[in-house]
Amino acid sequence: MKKKIKLGNIVAGCKANNPLNQRQLYDNFCGMVMGVALRYTQNQNDAEDLVQEVFIKVFTRINLLRDEKLLPSWIKTVATNTALDFLRAKKQQIVPLDETCNEIQDVSCEKYDGIPAQKLLQFVQELPTGYRTVFNLCAIDGYPYEEVALMLGCTNSTVRSQLFKAKKALKEKILNYE
Repeated sequence: MKKKIKLGNIVAGCKANNPLNQRQLYDNFCGMVMGVALRYTQNQNDAEDLVQEVFIKVFTRINLLRDEKLLPSWIKTVATNTALDFLRAKKQQIVPLDETCNEIQDVSCEKYDGIPAQKLLQFVQELPTGYRTVFNLCAIDGYPYEEVALMLGCTNSTVRSQLFKAKKALKEKILNYE
């Protein structure tokens, strides 16, 4: 039986630069961070680089964390912001300058139980960088349009347009999946 470890003890140990506690934190949150990394990048190598960068930031900034109960959401925020920085550093255009969507209708994707999660992740990774970034921020991470627009330095209408186009592209991929 695996011994349950208190999050407060892990955080306190990480603040004291204890390698055992840093390993425990890494082991507990690596999967979540890798999930974020894979959604924002297009390949395993970039995702692994991103995970490493996230944990370097987490370990060097953990003293800024005031409440250990916020650790999971704080790490997810660090991972999301690091992913956006990663895309900028690779000079990938996060949001194309296409703001020509006058009327946006929602494009819903019905649930398809027959599609493996790995395939759905692949579909997201195949989206153009702008679509993928906005889709992840809005549809998966739950950020409102206004906040995404501020994060990406674009307008709300650009965010809505990119999300619409991402959903449409994903729906096509799902419908064409055999």
